[in-house]
Amino acid sequence: MKKSQGTKARAPARGGRKPAPTPPLTRLVVVDALRRWVVPVLALIVGFVAFILYNAGVIEEAAAVTTVGMAALLAVLFYGLRSFLQHGMDPAIAAALVVFAVLWAAAAGYPLYRSVNPGVPLFSTELVRNGPPITLPFQNRPGRYYLAIEGHFLPPEGHVNRTAAYKLVLGHDGASDRVIQGAFSQTWGTQRVGSGRRSSIVPSLRETTLVREAINNPAGTDLTLQLTELSPGVRDGITIRLYSGGAPQWVWIVISVVALAGAIVVDAWRPKGENEGLMTTMTVATIVALILFHASSAAAPGFPQFAIAALMGTLAGAIAGTVLWRLTQPLRRYLVPRHRH
Repeated sequence: MKKSQGTKARAPARGGRKPAPTPPLTRLVVVDALRRWVVPVLALIVGFVAFILYNAGVIEEAAAVTTVGMAALLAVLFYGLRSFLQHGMDPAIAAALVVFAVLWAAAAGYPLYRSVNPGVPLFSTELVRNGPPITLPFQNRPGRYYLAIEGHFLPPEGHVNRTAAYKLVLGHDGASDRVIQGAFSQTWGTQRVGSGRRSSIVPSLRETTLVREAINNPAGTDLTLQLTELSPGVRDGITIRLYSGGAPQWVWIVISVVALAGAIVVDAWRPKGENEGLMTTMTVATIVALILFHASSAAAPGFPQFAIAALMGTLAGAIAGTVLWRLTQPLRRYLVPRHRH
């Protein structure tokens, strides 16, 4: 009898609650990886592969810079929002973050793309030294435009550095409105090819034969352009291409301001003491870097301009972002971080 009672006491009750199922370990590992390192590692791999393919001559510099830049922007956006993935979010907050991410990506990605890829030229022609002026057709379309100026050096005689200056006169109805001056250059250097004992030093040529100038035409009237001076060492003519500046500048100013305001709101919604001001700082750094990159005089900014803009943007973002975060502290109390409740 005692043995039978002991057995019955150990038997589980039929009406008892079943233990909650444990999430599979694989799913937990995958979700944790997506929240922590998968996105930045993929961005790093994509950017590195694009840079290697460019150096191997497989893809053009414009495609490589665009790919590296987009990958960098994706990593910046991910790190700015990553802390929200570590906690449960209210559906309204999650939807607001998605809207912010789309707005931020548009405000940063499109200017980067347009800086490197100006599109199809609206007009192109050859200008001859001391030749008659040509007419740039704007067809009554006011806005901001870009002029690509390309020089053509004569075949070199030895490894000699060369510089050729040019002077253009922009005007209308026979009057001069603006003088555009610049220079093309060829610089010889050396670079090491290969590695170890099999490496060798070979001469390398760096050229700057394509320059970009911005033209503001608020009236949209046709303008004239004349090549008045061109140094020896290049062909007697230069190539001119006219590109549209894309969306009006005020549109991107408004979008950038809205994205920055959204970053301040996003940072106010973070758990207290966790990456405070991170999205604001990263947004300021990105805006500064894009302004510097877009303002480059190179017709198609490349990796040198990209590196300089990224470095200056990081320094400016660290300073200006911190200052802006502190200045907006009195306003943040009106932003209710719902996900903390």
